[in-house]
Amino acid sequence: MTTPTDRSFLGSHKIDYVEKVLLRACELRPGMYVCELDRPWLDTPFLLQGFEVSNDADVEVVMRYCEHVYIDLQRSRIVKVKPGERGDGTSAGKKNTPFDKKDLEVSASAHKQTTQLLKTFADEIRFGQTPKLHLAKSAVAECVAGVMCNPTAMMFMTRLRKKDEYTSQHAFSVCVYSIILGRRLGLDALQLENLGTCGLLHDMGKLEIPDSILNKPGKLTAEENEIMQSHTKLGRDILMSGRDIFSGAVDVAYGHHEHLDGTGYPRGLQDHQLNTNCKIVAVVDKYDALTTHRAYRPGQDHLSAVAILNKLAKDHKIDSKLTTSFVAYLGIYPPGTTVELSSGEVGIVLGSTPEHRLRPQLLVVRDANKNPVQCFVDMSEKAADERGRPYRIIAVHAPGDFEVDVTQYYDLIVQAIE
Repeated sequence: MTTPTDRSFLGSHKIDYVEKVLLRACELRPGMYVCELDRPWLDTPFLLQGFEVSNDADVEVVMRYCEHVYIDLQRSRIVKVKPGERGDGTSAGKKNTPFDKKDLEVSASAHKQTTQLLKTFADEIRFGQTPKLHLAKSAVAECVAGVMCNPTAMMFMTRLRKKDEYTSQHAFSVCVYSIILGRRLGLDALQLENLGTCGLLHDMGKLEIPDSILNKPGKLTAEENEIMQSHTKLGRDILMSGRDIFSGAVDVAYGHHEHLDGTGYPRGLQDHQLNTNCKIVAVVDKYDALTTHRAYRPGQDHLSAVAILNKLAKDHKIDSKLTTSFVAYLGIYPPGTTVELSSGEVGIVLGSTPEHRLRPQLLVVRDANKNPVQCFVDMSEKAADERGRPYRIIAVHAPGDFEVDVTQYYDLIVQAIE
């Protein structure tokens, strides 16, 4: 687009034209000149209203505060970018996917940093050391940047799970879901980082619960259940011993199992006694726990988990408005969901556009006979199958159904969008 701006030079009046291109913040490259943000300049730490991106560190800072920016092509020192292209002048991807390689790299980096950090915390606690909780700040900032850049890619990353890494993976997922929900509520970058910290550290107390109880296949005894519930107090104590972390994370670690009607634990607090961060984490924590396989029960499919959330909200256990907002964002087919098609095929949802939320982009991984295949399908562009019959999703399945492990297809997706 071309926008006229008035400027005075030596007493004369002159019309100057600025050629601006809208880009996602994660598509910025060194040499680009940022002339406009998607929020007021005063809401950011940038001292000048217009600056040249010098390096990748500058890109990361912009990503922490903005989802989209405008660049001035005339003042940029790199190849000009046409609308609809990436910052490097290439198409967004070979396949019609809702994210590109850069998006996945940002998301994968955030995923790796947070999960490794939780493992480090676990080791420190195991050896009687005080965990270096201040390191969580940079990990959460990277999660916020990932959500600002492409929340769909971050959502997809929450489905990449390893059986022996539940605690760290759960922490990452709750962190991401919390940031996404907070962003829908209009929280600013600092508030999102604080909320993300609450999500990442909410279950720190479980690092002190014996594995024999955490991973017990059967029902817990009354004594074991009491030990399990003690993780809220243990988490509070661990976080209170930390330095340079958001103090509100203590409240969330202690109160994320409270119910709005006062029937939760450990203190039986009610709605008015719980802050918004605690209510947000309570909602997303339950969703991720429901959709994840545990030793004592299989994971629920997305729609079953949503039904349970809605029931909890109706019974005044969790916040109904927050639940409605979160469920609305997830939609019917969140990224990473396993679905069965009318053709008999099985696919993994990659994402969708707002106009076609019921007809997402898929990676089909099983053919009609449930044999392994690998092909990309954009349902918004395919109304019928090979036999001319309506092509639609007929069922949403739980993680692991049809022996489909989303994690094993990550490299394939990356290769396809390079």
